[in-house]
Formats: sequence, structure tokens, C-alpha cells
Amino acid sequence: MHKAPPMTWLTRHTTPLAAAIVLACAAHAAHADQLADPATIRQYIAEMERAYEQVQDYTTTFYKQERVDGELLPREEIAVKFRKPFSLYMKWTGTVNQTREVIFSKGWNNDKLRAHKGSFPDMTVNLRPDSNLAMQGNRHKITEAHFGHAISIIARDARLSLTRPQDNVVYIDLGERTVYGARSRCFEARTPNASVVSVYYAARPKVCLDVRTKMPTRMTVWSADGDMLEDYGYENTKLNVGLADVDFDPENADYNF
Repeated sequence: MHKAPPMTWLTRHTTPLAAAIVLACAAHAAHADQLADPATIRQYIAEMERAYEQVQDYTTTFYKQERVDGELLPREEIAVKFRKPFSLYMKWTGTVNQTREVIFSKGWNNDKLRAHKGSFPDMTVNLRPDSNLAMQGNRHKITEAHFGHAISIIARDARLSLTRPQDNVVYIDLGERTVYGARSRCFEARTPNASVVSVYYAARPKVCLDVRTKMPTRMTVWSADGDMLEDYGYENTKLNVGLADVDFDPENADYNF
């Protein structure tokens, strides 16, 4: 896949004519990947939104890698249980933060998450989702760690690009591929106009959706400078499995709070 050149230096170091030439080159690189009809991409996103409306709960293995304060952190592997309207259990199962656990349910525990870090000294604490300790090593609050939040951002930006044709957002159809074991449809958005990147969630997001369930299988975003900011993967996702209150109870015998 060809990578569009960073655009953040255009307004500082080029004349308008030179900037236009660089943008044309970026568009040419996008064409090499295969430009997609924006209406087709919006259809994929609409299908994803409709599918999520039918989801009451899910389990998945969540792979997470983020750039925080300029540093790309190691990839984490997390077992996730989620139930609407908002109950979330997470257990770290990989080599990073191994055996850490977090539970959060809206309206429970004074809307604080309960967590223990899984390593010495392994104390259980109750934290506000936006507290410094809860946000340490994270780009997002725990209240944003679910499919619904990600889908809403993807849909918002797709609709925004429709109402702002002057931004010249282009979509790339990356076709079907196997992503974390699931046959997925992948596409990418590119925002070549550096002056409007801040209007969107990211300059270059790439999204893969499970062809069968329409749920995300991978989402990766890059900055205008080409730095990867977030990479989220989802494996072995199971929908509407019938999660119960005990799945979000720290007294669950399978948990270690």
C-alpha cells in the first residue's frame, strides 16, 4: 500500500503552486491503491451502525497499541466482556500488564472503575475514569473502550466529509482480507488538506469490518506526519452471548479483585 506523504509542512515551506503539486502527487498515490466511491464506504459504515444496534453484549480479545505523550507503547492483549447500556470487564492476558483487571458499570461504584494492576503491590483501587492514574498509558477513558464509541467516530467523520467537500477527503478501497481470523472488508480515509486535519479524528484512519457481523476487526490511525497513533484489533468476537450480572461483579470467583 502506498503511503501518502506528510502534509503538515505545506503551509510553512511551500508556495500555493508547490502545495498544489504535492497534493496532486498524493492524489496520484491514492489512485494507485484504488479510489473508492465515498457512497460505498458510507454504506459499509451504515451497515456497521445498524448491526451494532442489534448487539446487546459481546466478548472479544482486544489488541491495543497506542502512542502516548509521543511514545509508542508496547502492544497489549486484553480479554473483554461488554454489555449495554454500559458494563465492561477487562483482563490483560498478554505479557504486558499480565493479570491486570478492570471493571466498570455505569451507575455502579459511584461511577468509578475498580481495578488492580496485577503486579506488586497488587492493591485494588476505585478510580474516576478521567483520573490521572486511570489515564496513565492510555489515550482514551475506559468509558470509550467499546465498539459503540469507535463506530460513532467512524460514522461522524464519514458524514462530516460529505458535508465538507472542500476538505478533499478521499477513500481507498483495500478490498477483502483476513484480519485476526475473520474475513474482513477494509478501507482507508485520507485527508490531504493539512489545514483541516483537526476537524477529523485523524488524518489517516484505516478500518476493517467483519464481512459477516459488520463489527470492527481492526482500526489503525495515523497523524498527518505519518506517526501511528492507535492500533486496535479484535479477535474471536462473539455477539449476544448472554452476559449476566456476575460477569461484571468483582466478587466473581473467576476474578482476582
